[in-house]
Amino acid sequence: MFRLSARSPSTALGIIFAIVVVAVGTGVVAALESIAEPVSLAIIFIPGVLLIATVWGLWLGIGTAVGSALAFNFFFLPPLRTFTINAQHDIVALVVFITVAVAGGTLAELARARAAEAERGREEADQALREAAALAAERDRMREEAIEADAVRRSDELKTSLLRSVSHDLRTPLTAIIAAGAALDSPSVTAEERHELSEAVVDEGQRLSRLVENLLDVSRLESGKAEPHREPVEVGDLLAAARESIGPYGEHVRLSLDDDLPPLRADPTQLERAFANLLENAVVHGEGKPVLVRSRLVGPRLVIRVVDQGPGIPENLRERIFEPFYRAPGAPSGTGSGLGLAIARGFIEANGGEVEVESLPGQGSSFVVTFGGPE
Repeated sequence: MFRLSARSPSTALGIIFAIVVVAVGTGVVAALESIAEPVSLAIIFIPGVLLIATVWGLWLGIGTAVGSALAFNFFFLPPLRTFTINAQHDIVALVVFITVAVAGGTLAELARARAAEAERGREEADQALREAAALAAERDRMREEAIEADAVRRSDELKTSLLRSVSHDLRTPLTAIIAAGAALDSPSVTAEERHELSEAVVDEGQRLSRLVENLLDVSRLESGKAEPHREPVEVGDLLAAARESIGPYGEHVRLSLDDDLPPLRADPTQLERAFANLLENAVVHGEGKPVLVRSRLVGPRLVIRVVDQGPGIPENLRERIFEPFYRAPGAPSGTGSGLGLAIARGFIEANGGEVEVESLPGQGSSFVVTFGGPE
């Protein structure tokens, strides 16, 4: 399909084509002269004039028209082989050729101007697209930087909380161990006091061990490396082991479990750690009052409730208490590092369960653990 470009081709090439067009037109008229009147054959030059005017512009088109008129007059109109114009049809032919050249050239210039305008529009659109792509890339880069900055900020906040919490939680048992260790060497300490100091060293050492285990658990959960090793777990055995693992706190825990509960398929170590943290939290915040653990099937789901008799949890804090290092306002002193509930939720969810809090101010709290269905 013929298309005009925004710019005219080479003028030199146009002159060559104009000469060729005039020569070809002259040859065609000469070939047809024997079967038609020469005057009627003048129209043969018009397509060539129109072509040159359209492709190379108005002035070369006019030149081709004049050349065609001269060739037609010289070779085919009497007196032959002269440029004498002696008849009205000679002038008419020249006017027709020039009119065609002017019309074709003018239309071509208009079309070429529109083509140039369209090309400029395409270039501007391409430039706009490039700029839009650059802006989008810059926006994406800035968004990524903002996400990275937010991650760094959160990481810094976590590190600050970690240092603040761990420094306090490490200092307290370490101070007690150092003091007890120094007193054990005193010659004035009685056997009973020596026994008490020895128990204090063991208790504070166990407290440190639990803190280190909690930090390791949080680290594994945060890094996504707490992959559970699933096996059939008896719910009664699991909760009994969790109660025993919290030492003296376990004396305040009462288990009330339905008979014939089917086993869960889960990681027993992770769930024991999770329920141990829930039980210890319930005893501490229940101020030593009995904690009741109930377990039953509700349709296909296994529901375990850990119910304390503490002051309750305000609604606006029921999600925050599961954040690492968070300690509720007014919590009893020495209630741990604020990691227990975060670890409990992490391990429960890793094993396909959910944990929520139901609480009424002044009437205690109930931590509800639900598994989708025993296997």
